[in-house]
Amino acid sequence: MIEEEIVEYYKLLYLRGQTTLLSGNISAKSEQYIVITPSSMPKPLLKPSDLVYIDLEGRVVKGNKAPSSEWRMHVAIYRRRPDVAAVVHTHAVAPTVLAERIDSGLLAESESYLGGGIAVVPYIKPGTWELAEAVAEALGKSNVAILSRHGVVAVGSSLAEAVNRAEVVNDLAWATLIKLWAGRGP
Repeated sequence: MIEEEIVEYYKLLYLRGQTTLLSGNISAKSEQYIVITPSSMPKPLLKPSDLVYIDLEGRVVKGNKAPSSEWRMHVAIYRRRPDVAAVVHTHAVAPTVLAERIDSGLLAESESYLGGGIAVVPYIKPGTWELAEAVAEALGKSNVAILSRHGVVAVGSSLAEAVNRAEVVNDLAWATLIKLWAGRGP
């Protein structure tokens, strides 16, 4: 079930250092609804019953918790990209700090996994419709966006694909940092 997948993939991202206890969020389409992580809960400890179902207007249709404060961003992405079945938002440090400097050509497999370039969205206050629309716009041409001072958003046709894209961007950021440390950077 999609609820178990969300819970397991969030734990994986947490264990790999891409989120903190309360940061980040994941959603997936389930028929006409969006299943999303709740706000202000320790995400690695979530149970499937903690997840929230919302419609494409952001109204809670199932669950007794508040949806992620970034529900607007998830809704805007699904509206813009009907091909997307999952959205992953991490707060991975390396890609966030190196957003403008990431060299996507450093790892050969990254281009095939990402399916396009990495968009960079300038800083916009989190949780706002302004950020939601800017991210959805950026993801109109890409499958991954780095939000300045905020984190990474990756989309996919499945949770596995979206999570993998977030991980690939994190790997590219670390590869870029190692290249810079070695004195061969831009």
